[in-house]
Amino acid sequence: MKTKLILGLTLLFALVSANAYELNGDLNLKWTGFKTAQKVGVSGTFKNVEFKISKNDDFAEFLKSANVKIDTLSFDSGLDVRNKSIVSTLFSLKSSENILASISKVDMKNKTLTLKLTMNEVSKNVPMTYYINKGSMIAKGQIDILDYNMNDSFAKFAKACFDLHEGKSYSEVHIAFTLPFKK
Repeated sequence: MKTKLILGLTLLFALVSANAYELNGDLNLKWTGFKTAQKVGVSGTFKNVEFKISKNDDFAEFLKSANVKIDTLSFDSGLDVRNKSIVSTLFSLKSSENILASISKVDMKNKTLTLKLTMNEVSKNVPMTYYINKGSMIAKGQIDILDYNMNDSFAKFAKACFDLHEGKSYSEVHIAFTLPFKK
């Protein structure tokens, strides 16, 4: 009798798990900063990202289980000289070595979510829109790095890049992530 009960519970758990949402690939992060009066975008990512997410039958709960830790020293714009400049100015504070993120709210009807983003020991709720495409959720939003007490770091960055940016650097940064999943 015990064996049948254990076997039955195992089978039930397997069936429930078979219908759960789970990660199906690597999380992809993208940022886009802006420069010059024409507001030219420069995009990139981070190379060192720790990502954890738990299987769940409910899509919103699956998303809310996600936790991300980004090493800002792994900043990657595709150009080494630019990476060094940004890391040595914008992310020069010890308190800005990591960016933490988690999803605190999901509105499936309106295809929006709230990302809790912590940078430089300041946490902000970032509204994002999302859509589903070919087994991936793509979310987009924007932040202002000045909201994260990075005024001095941003001023150093803008000064270091003054000529390259033709005198104009923006604190606005567009952020996006792609989360591949399967059910």
